Amino acid sequence: MLLWLPVALYVPAITYNQVTGTSIHVITPIVCIICTFYTCVGGLKAVIWTDVIQSFVMYGSILAVCIKGTYDVGGLGVVLQRNEDSGRINAPEWTWDPTVRLSMVSVIVGGTLHKIQSSDVNQVSIQRFLSLPSYKHAKQCMFLYTVLLIFLLSCCSYMGLVTYAVYQDCDPISTGLAKASDQLPSLLMMRTLGSFPGLPGLFVAGVFSAALSSLSTGLNSMACVISQDVVRPLLKKPLTERQTALLLRAIVVFFGLSCMGLVNVVEKLGMVLQLATTTSAVSMGPLLGIYAMGVCLPWVNAKSVMTGSLVSFVALGWICIKGQLAQMQGEIRYPKMPVSVSGCDYAYDNATVWRTLHEYSPSTDRNIYHLSFFWYTALGGLICTVVALLASLVFGWQDVSEMDPALVTPCMRRFLPKKQYEAVDLEELFRRKAEKP
Repeated sequence: MLLWLPVALYVPAITYNQVTGTSIHVITPIVCIICTFYTCVGGLKAVIWTDVIQSFVMYGSILAVCIKGTYDVGGLGVVLQRNEDSGRINAPEWTWDPTVRLSMVSVIVGGTLHKIQSSDVNQVSIQRFLSLPSYKHAKQCMFLYTVLLIFLLSCCSYMGLVTYAVYQDCDPISTGLAKASDQLPSLLMMRTLGSFPGLPGLFVAGVFSAALSSLSTGLNSMACVISQDVVRPLLKKPLTERQTALLLRAIVVFFGLSCMGLVNVVEKLGMVLQLATTTSAVSMGPLLGIYAMGVCLPWVNAKSVMTGSLVSFVALGWICIKGQLAQMQGEIRYPKMPVSVSGCDYAYDNATVWRTLHEYSPSTDRNIYHLSFFWYTALGGLICTVVALLASLVFGWQDVSEMDPALVTPCMRRFLPKKQYEAVDLEELFRRKAEKP
């Protein structure tokens, strides 16, 4: 989580920088202080309510850009035709080669495992599910979240098509108008909505809303985990309610300031989407393995799981760090789609454009560091599971004779020792456990 939060803080900073010219290092402290303040004061309730309001702003801003951008280029047919002519709408590459950066297999298999971990298993999601009044409400929440997430990602993908349709004959990256691809949405927004008072601000507010939502949620979740799982077991007597509140706020402030400093590192590490997936996968991979063994392989004991998760974390961290360093040094260069500057109506450096268009060539070597970022979480979960099973040969197996079958996935309960069980649904099970002294 600490690796991922600076990425969420960096996104609105580059957007605001592109729109106003204000330095990233001026924006990030302001955003971080505001987010840390309302997270400390309001707690989970404030985080959830601000998330709801920010979601409306986020969806409204991206829809405004997509609709106005489509209208400016001549309609949906023009957007699709321009992208199809340039090869950006083509048949998917079905390959199991894990070094292909974006194949259909990596997106469907690797991306699905990544979203299962990030949406269902991590602390942020679990904390929200537990705040709901019943299991039924949790299922409804998950269904609504999935539908809205698919819609949001579809809008983001379509905005990429609109961006190319607008800049098909004048690539901003080649001319130096944009320093990185992460700045293209801001350029598109200023071109399509810049003449309408207030709409550029709506887009910036949408980006800030998404970032603040992620940052506040992460800070709140980390504070709860550290206070309950790290600090509380070390204390001889429980903290009072006031002491607990002060501890949670201190943790939020500490990690908020830490994220502010780590933005300087994030700025030099590459594309935001790939960076967010990479940094989060370092911990998500082991967590996916832990969860999978918890519900599917109850025979693996705690020592074996801990061994597997540590090995997975170190191995995945090594691959991710080496891969990012190789990209920064130009050792890993991915193929790029063709672009043009023939229609540019502003001055640019011809020598720079020539080097950008004609001297770039993708790398041909393939090794473990070329692994697609979509496979990171799956690889981490696999390493964790395999190492834990091997470690069980040393540490022994867990006694499952007294294990509650409700904690194991239904398809694996047949392998547990046969007992006479009473059929109880999950809501009744939770109610009974809550009534126990």
